[in-house]
Amino acid sequence: MKKKLGVIAMVAIMAFMTACGGGSKSGTAEGNTASNNSDGKVTNISMQIAWASDSGRGVAIREMLDQFEKENPDVKVEMLGGVQYGSKLLTQILSGKAPEVLQVNYGDVQSLAPEGAFIDLSGDFMADKDNYAPEIWDLSVSDGKLYGMPWLGHSIQLIYNKTMFEKAGITSPPTTWDELYEVAKKLTVDTNGDGKPDQYGIGLSGKQSPDITWMYGMFAAQAGAELVKENNGKYEVAINSPEGQQALEFYTKLLKETSPPDSLNKDGGAIMADFRNGVVAMELQGPWGVSDVWKSGSSFETGVAEVPAGPAGKATEVTAYLLSMPNGVEGEKLEASKKLIKYLSSKPAQELIMKGEKSEDGNYYPFRIPIRKDMADMQYFKEHPEFLVFQEGLKYPFTLFPIPEWSQVSDEVYQNALNQVVSGRISAAEGLKMVQDKGNAIIQK
Repeated sequence: MKKKLGVIAMVAIMAFMTACGGGSKSGTAEGNTASNNSDGKVTNISMQIAWASDSGRGVAIREMLDQFEKENPDVKVEMLGGVQYGSKLLTQILSGKAPEVLQVNYGDVQSLAPEGAFIDLSGDFMADKDNYAPEIWDLSVSDGKLYGMPWLGHSIQLIYNKTMFEKAGITSPPTTWDELYEVAKKLTVDTNGDGKPDQYGIGLSGKQSPDITWMYGMFAAQAGAELVKENNGKYEVAINSPEGQQALEFYTKLLKETSPPDSLNKDGGAIMADFRNGVVAMELQGPWGVSDVWKSGSSFETGVAEVPAGPAGKATEVTAYLLSMPNGVEGEKLEASKKLIKYLSSKPAQELIMKGEKSEDGNYYPFRIPIRKDMADMQYFKEHPEFLVFQEGLKYPFTLFPIPEWSQVSDEVYQNALNQVVSGRISAAEGLKMVQDKGNAIIQK
């Protein structure tokens, strides 16, 4: 069933924007970001986001910045698209050419903060700690100092086709690995009578691409495996463990027995298409997976459940985008930038995230979720409680890039090894031994 932003939610958002944008300088209920500057002076700052500025997501964020400017007429914010990552981001900061506010992935904060890339925000924002799950807040901290305010992000959860579940007599989504396998097998069926399955239980990536790493990585974390561990002050690959092998063998079994036969050529986008078109009954996706079905006008209703627990419990891939300031920002621009971060992390502004991005059909669809943990009472979540499941995932994240070097390990070794295992060319033990040997060589360099 195709769903859109509910009328009540739209009214609530419009009421909020009207109340805040009618020339009042009293500020929001939380954060008091409005300015009482009476000399008419305007401070110009810029903010760089992760997406193109003219994309649907860029337009949605621009609307948030417009609201900020209405409440703070002494600050004007230029929005730039396509934030840099890793070494390119560090080079941009060190050159003094970085915008005042950066949308930064938590991994870059963890790796670049020790290099002196960011301003310590502890004095201004540490008091907001209780607004976030400890696991998310810790992603923003390096050496006890806060280098980015959590803003928006996602978790990956189990999205399922309720119509297929009901037709198969399945009354609830799976909660454990054993249940996941049983349900996926039951939903892998021959519906047209040609002797071959044409409907499959779950879509999983087998392609040599980044998507296979986070999909398998979830199962590995659910088994209790770690990508790396620290030994005498140095990191080394740890995924070649009994837990890592158990997870990879289970992942391979699921893919071979309950996923489409061409899964070895599929990434996350292709799996979304299979789910949207009724080829698979379950997928592992973020909130955009639900929106994808709504946009397509598919006739079935989607459900969202927490990822099934493995031997070590639940774990899911989480990406948190933080709002950071590069070193070198000072004076009036520093104060204006803090004011912007305070606003964007406030509860009223976080509600605007669920307005979503405008699609070609003129409707708005969620693409990420707020990171704050006190958002359950917002009207949109009351109308669409399935999106609250993604917020639950923020409580049990696994780190996709635990150390900066892992990006190179993933690109050069990890993706290839996983693809060889799921395609049956080598065993799980052989594949993870390859990751260990070649990965450690990369890390040691």
